[in-house]
Amino acid sequence: MIGQGACTLERLEKELRFAVIGTAVLDVLVWLISLLFTGFGIAVPLGLLIGSAGMLCNLLLLRRTIQNAVYHGKTRDFGGYLLRCLVASAVIAAGMCVPQINGFCAILPFLYPKLLFGLLTMRKQGK
Repeated sequence: MIGQGACTLERLEKELRFAVIGTAVLDVLVWLISLLFTGFGIAVPLGLLIGSAGMLCNLLLLRRTIQNAVYHGKTRDFGGYLLRCLVASAVIAAGMCVPQINGFCAILPFLYPKLLFGLLTMRKQGK
């Protein structure tokens, strides 16, 4: 079990690294595309920055939940789930209430993991 746990955590680290790099790439792409429609401004990059930080925070909290399940056999972590929901809600509220933050760009990074890990899965299946 311990060997399997180390393998799982090593895999999580690789996936988190992939998520950070993929998020940076997608943020730059979204920002470049938004320049065509909105021009230069601070709202889009600030929204992407806040949204990406919230999404990566959620991934780190999820990693902690998985670590608890692997090492301690703790399969239920409702508090962790509520904390992840609170982070996402705070980012969404900031995007909607603060005029200097583009709300759409604050929410968009929360969709990145589906895209990134879907691409990672397809790449692994292709090997």
